[in-house]
Amino acid sequence: MNKYYFILILGGITFGTAAIFIKLSEMSPGMIAFARFFIAGLILSRGKLDPRKILSQWKVGLLLSAHMILFIFSVYHTTIIDSTVLVSTSPLFSLALAPLVGIPTTRKEIITGLVAFLGVVLMNFPVNQGYLLGNLMAIVSAFTIALYTILLSKTGTEDPLLLTSYIYLMSSLFSLPVALLQGPGRIDLPSTLSLLGLIALPTLVGHTSVIYASGHVKPQHIEVIGLLEPVVATLLALPIFYQVPSLLEIVGGGMIVLSISILTWRR
Repeated sequence: MNKYYFILILGGITFGTAAIFIKLSEMSPGMIAFARFFIAGLILSRGKLDPRKILSQWKVGLLLSAHMILFIFSVYHTTIIDSTVLVSTSPLFSLALAPLVGIPTTRKEIITGLVAFLGVVLMNFPVNQGYLLGNLMAIVSAFTIALYTILLSKTGTEDPLLLTSYIYLMSSLFSLPVALLQGPGRIDLPSTLSLLGLIALPTLVGHTSVIYASGHVKPQHIEVIGLLEPVVATLLALPIFYQVPSLLEIVGGGMIVLSISILTWRR
């Protein structure tokens, strides 16, 4: 396994904390998205701010902002389980979109992607159908992150951390109007700590790992590895929310881990 796959797996693990931090926070979705990317962007910029280069990342910045706001909204309008499983349909979108932009998809990638997605379905079976708005938001969020990952593969990465900074700051600009419209929400100690956790783990480690590996790893692989998110979320739900995983959750999680192992074997 090369370093890019290792970094992606580490990032995929941190993604599993995102829904939990969001659920523990009482800030508005717009405020969470704006503060998350703005603070992380400033940290990674190391003082090297170039407005023209920041604006040049408007396409991926818009998609990342849309993904995050839709995902946060979905967490608030449906269950964490439903939101997580529907966002995890992103590999299917990635597998479908990749050939359209000249990125070939092999039979192995299709099989591992489908097996991993089946594992997600098993982990969250049966899916609650009573939260239509939140579920639709999660599906659109999955589409935007798949398209975002594909566009990243076409982006230069001469300085991955600086590129990450530009994308985050551009995303924060797109999130700002939503934050102003909704207001900050409730800002207290739990919400602040949740925001800091969201910045430190799924943002600085998780999303940065995706940007760092883009151009070196196929977007289809990045999306499949991202399916570690529901596995980790399920494991964390045990000590935090006292939710004991079912047999289907254990089997589904095993299928996801197995698919990722096959996909990254001998790389």
